[in-house]
Amino acid sequence: MDNIYMLDGTIIFNRIGGNLKAARLKLNITQQSLADAADISLSSLKKIEKGEIGSFNSLLRVLRTLRKLNVLQPLVEEE
Repeated sequence: MDNIYMLDGTIIFNRIGGNLKAARLKLNITQQSLADAADISLSSLKKIEKGEIGSFNSLLRVLRTLRKLNVLQPLVEEE
């Protein structure tokens, strides 16, 4: 596993997008179905899967729909 602190932001975004695409395919969900369920446009989902994450809100919607929102758990916990 790479040290995330040494990775360029573009690489991180590409990996996030690729992992979300893999999760979608594992669940046998089409891009259109996921976009509809996440209430985002199909073009936004395609961009996210390519690592072009322009909207954090759209990313949150996709994470929630794929039941992957827990990856952000440490960031939302109160101290």
